[in-house]
Amino acid sequence: MSSQALLALLGPERCPQSPCIVSGDRTMSRGEVWQEASALARAVQLQVPPDHRIGLVDAGDASSIVGILAAFLAGRSVALLPVSGVDDPDLQTVASEARCAAVLVNGVLAGVSRPSPHDPLGLLDPTVGLDPAGLVSEAVVLYTSGTTSKPRGVRLSVTNVASNLSAMMRFTAPWTPADRLGQILPLTHSFGLSMALLALARDVPIVMLGSGPPSRGLASAFDLHEVSIFACVPYFLRLMALRGLKLGTDFAHDLRLLFFAGGGVSDADLGALAPDYGGGVYLMYGFTEATARVAVRRMGDGAVSDSVGLPLPGTYVDIVSADGVVQPVGSEGFIRVSSACLMLGYLGQPPRPPGSAFVTTDLGVLDICGNLSITGRDVERMNFRGNRLSVVAVEAAVIQIPAVLDARLTPDSRHEDAQCTLRVIPQIDAPLDVLRREIIRTVTPKGLIREITFVDALERTRSGKPIRREATSATYSLNGSPA
Repeated sequence: MSSQALLALLGPERCPQSPCIVSGDRTMSRGEVWQEASALARAVQLQVPPDHRIGLVDAGDASSIVGILAAFLAGRSVALLPVSGVDDPDLQTVASEARCAAVLVNGVLAGVSRPSPHDPLGLLDPTVGLDPAGLVSEAVVLYTSGTTSKPRGVRLSVTNVASNLSAMMRFTAPWTPADRLGQILPLTHSFGLSMALLALARDVPIVMLGSGPPSRGLASAFDLHEVSIFACVPYFLRLMALRGLKLGTDFAHDLRLLFFAGGGVSDADLGALAPDYGGGVYLMYGFTEATARVAVRRMGDGAVSDSVGLPLPGTYVDIVSADGVVQPVGSEGFIRVSSACLMLGYLGQPPRPPGSAFVTTDLGVLDICGNLSITGRDVERMNFRGNRLSVVAVEAAVIQIPAVLDARLTPDSRHEDAQCTLRVIPQIDAPLDVLRREIIRTVTPKGLIREITFVDALERTRSGKPIRREATSATYSLNGSPA
């Protein structure tokens, strides 16, 4: 499948006068967006050979969406680089490793100063991604969030992106011309990219709200631009609640659809975080290797509570043991996915065998109706003195303590019966000795925590997921003592 098939879904010739992207004080029509993308595509074709990629640094504004469309129009694969900005010291290295001939920043093409003319390890074979007719079938390189290891480049084909987009359009309720999508998720995140493409395909304007933490300014922008559709991760909603911003009460009065992905949120959590919101809610599960979404649940559709619903059309999910044996209904195991949305492969590795399934490190359960419930991740489980524990559940219990803003539990090792370090962000002026004693009383089994450290911040990815690599708490420590 060539990029033309994907472009047809996005509708470059539809409704040229209608608003398309609202960024700052500027509102671009669909005609203006595609006109700018077409002009940029010609420059991309001149500066980026067909056997190279174009890198993109997400600026959080209209230029990034235009740049992605320009790459599609030019028939080039775009690598959405996991960097903080143009001044990121890793920019040139990441772009070089992804075989980018140029990088697009704020709509301007810049050369890669450290190109990779040789590939001694065979990691960046320029012929990989080309179909027999010589057309580029790779559309996008997205990077994993890097919660447990260095972010990995995920090579997604035109077919992957188009299939996932088509499935979401069939599964989710129609949007209307009056709708507005509020975009806070970075386009370098699979959820952020998929929602922006969905808005383009449904001819709904995208309001670029910025990617910073929730603020009063952000809240006012919801109502100013009449945002009616919003996509975020649960962590963002928790930050809103902590800052006293009540969705549907203090702001976002036009909101009618809320999309969630990127982390677990129970029905009870959602009710507590947005008690006054009465619109529709979609809970979604997915991962970068599957383009974006794998399963979707519309709240109120009859799916079991706390599940993420049914797999998308064209996607098959089953549960397997560590050695690949399919598990019966109701049994926990690793989530395995088969889908046309599954990646070509990782950067630097041979392509996946076509049609092969992908086994995740996520743990889940299927019910008799096929609804999927996420029960955790393998890296977030541990054995301690005969107990099978979830570090996420322990963290959740600690966060329920009134003076705790956030918490992160880190096992000393992967060995059974390993003790853990607990890092906690306390409320300002909280009595730390009292708080430490309350944490010790709360956490079970006793003896699990070796040390409690109070910190100013905890590492999270750009989408709010907790980073669970080996702790670097010395940088953040306020004080600590054995528990």
